[in-house]
Amino acid sequence: MTSINNNNLEAIKKVLKEENISLIELKKSFYNLRESLVKKATVEEINSTLLTIEKITSNFKKLEGSRSRLISTLCLEKNIENKLESIINYFSKNDYEIALLFSELVKNLKELVGEIDLLSNIISFQSNLNNFIYQILNPESITNSKTYSQKGSSMKKDLTSRSWRG
Repeated sequence: MTSINNNNLEAIKKVLKEENISLIELKKSFYNLRESLVKKATVEEINSTLLTIEKITSNFKKLEGSRSRLISTLCLEKNIENKLESIINYFSKNDYEIALLFSELVKNLKELVGEIDLLSNIISFQSNLNNFIYQILNPESITNSKTYSQKGSSMKKDLTSRSWRG
């Protein structure tokens, strides 16, 4: 069994720093995506941002796997429960810098989730707005009956009974 030594601790620090950098980059990319959607950017610009997000996410998954292996080894050797709270408690007593990096990781994850939630809300709002505008501009949605035939000619329906009578 491999023992946790300074090299392993340095590897954990390195991975945590890289994960934090990736999360900050992801948060910026989601912010840029949100801004692009709000400003009605071109499809090419949005696709470019999505590709950036995909690359950063792929890198983050690799880093997360490395951290998970390193921490699992530490937990086994030091008889620590493999839970975030237990790990942070261990490092707060043994390596304060790693404890701070874990705290920063949690903070960055929460901020990323907040940015993704905001993006989701904006997408939902825009979708609902588009549906509302479509319903207003489509006479069939108001009267629930067609006013034109498939050939485009007027069907001359008496819609007065369905109209507003203020």
